[in-house]
Amino acid sequence: MDEQEVWGRFKAGSEDDFSLLYRHFAPIMLRYGNRITPDKELIRDCLQQVFFSIWKSRETIGSPASVQHYLLKAIRNEVIKRGNRAKLLEALPENYHFESEDSYEQSLIQLQTAELTRQRISDLISRLPARQREVIFLKYYANLKYDEIAAIMNIGQEAVYKTTYKAIARLQQLLRGTALLFILFF
Repeated sequence: MDEQEVWGRFKAGSEDDFSLLYRHFAPIMLRYGNRITPDKELIRDCLQQVFFSIWKSRETIGSPASVQHYLLKAIRNEVIKRGNRAKLLEALPENYHFESEDSYEQSLIQLQTAELTRQRISDLISRLPARQREVIFLKYYANLKYDEIAAIMNIGQEAVYKTTYKAIARLQQLLRGTALLFILFF
């Protein structure tokens, strides 16, 4: 999908392209919203408000360089505007599904291992400060570039670099600590 072409047709009034934008970007916006607040009702309301607002102002709205970046920033701003700032960024990443293996036993082992790994990563990520969790989500789950993250979070690109570095260093430190405990325990 060429998001710029779809965006242009949407601005011209195409309901089909508006629906395509919604179908394509709503899932990532919902996942990102879940990282900002655990209030799923608030996220759904904010998502609807963002799409309602862009439909209503389609004739006067600009053409962003990245539609995904624009929509992620819009949902973040809407959630922050409506939500309680103290509750922000408490949710953990969702589990990604893996393809099954050749045998049932291999598949079961892989699923159990994946679940344990997901739980371990979720636990480690939950120990990070809220801003670091947000940067990790945007960088590694939403696959955004540093400049896009900086624009979404309203911080400098240098701050995004530092926050990412600190988050990864802290995760490595936590990972070493849990591995050491495992070795000492057994």
